[in-house]
Amino acid sequence: MIKVMYKDILVGEVVTNRSLTVDEALELINFNEEKFITDNGFDDIDYNDFRLVY
Repeated sequence: MIKVMYKDILVGEVVTNRSLTVDEALELINFNEEKFITDNGFDDIDYNDFRLVY
């Protein structure tokens, strides 16, 4: 299981048997940038702050 994190916020989880890029993981969890920004009170997000935890 891979956890998709934005800083310390759990964005989603992916079950896979291979390595993924952050972009692939975000696509698999159907990441909605606008909803994430609104839900967390951000003005904008930095994609460099996403990380995958295996």
